[in-house]
Amino acid sequence: MLNSLLSKLVASLLVASVCGAIITAVLSQTILNSHYLEGQIARVNGYSRLSDALSNEVSDQTDPADTSQVAATVRGILTPSVLQQKINGALNQLQLYYEGKGSVPVINLNDLATQAQAAGVPMGQNSDLFTPITLGSSNSTARVQKVARTFNGVRTATIAASLLLALALLVLSWRRHRYTALPSVLISIGIFMGLTALTFYLSADLVKHFIGFTTASNAFASLGSDLVENVAHDLARRFSIIAAVCLVVGVGTRMWAVRLQTRVASPKPGVNKLPGGVIS
Repeated sequence: MLNSLLSKLVASLLVASVCGAIITAVLSQTILNSHYLEGQIARVNGYSRLSDALSNEVSDQTDPADTSQVAATVRGILTPSVLQQKINGALNQLQLYYEGKGSVPVINLNDLATQAQAAGVPMGQNSDLFTPITLGSSNSTARVQKVARTFNGVRTATIAASLLLALALLVLSWRRHRYTALPSVLISIGIFMGLTALTFYLSADLVKHFIGFTTASNAFASLGSDLVENVAHDLARRFSIIAAVCLVVGVGTRMWAVRLQTRVASPKPGVNKLPGGVIS
């Protein structure tokens, strides 16, 4: 009886720790990874869209007769490759900032604005291109670094706890001669990961609603909307794959374990089984 209760407790803790380890591992490889974010921006054609949006923004501030010429000139300076270099550098710095290894990242387009002015584009010093874009706050650096350390600590702790709990559950299963505990854990993890995938899939519309993205928004809002939707759906896809693998492996191994238990519990012909499972 005690071993049965202990097995259930260990199994429940194992499900929680493995789910925590999976979620933290996926997040660290995706939204907390600069290369992943760069790939997602490229997937929604973000650099080209930003180039067009910034060029149109500058041209809209000039004489209507010169709008087309100014836009073409600025677009030749604010090229997608240049913006990609600027943004990717800031994203790399952002990852270091989250890890507590760097300062607050800044996207500075000042030099590009200066080039536009040198090319004859009428641009005031109050233009948005002269305003650095800070990805964070220097006042919250300590708090961000504390959160990062906590996140890394949780990821390490859940991985270590998962290994120890899995070993403990194996020992308890062996002592009880019941081998369905671990497969049941996998099935539970699969169900939870499936719910997590559904949550991320549905969260895209909720995030866009609260941020205020609409179909009538400007190019920046449109880009942000597509980026949020792509990331949310990609995370949903990743968790769906994990859920499917856990469910397939869990159901398969549980069926095998049930057959194994049945075989162990059934004595061979001519063999008497005494109370307590002792074979005479």
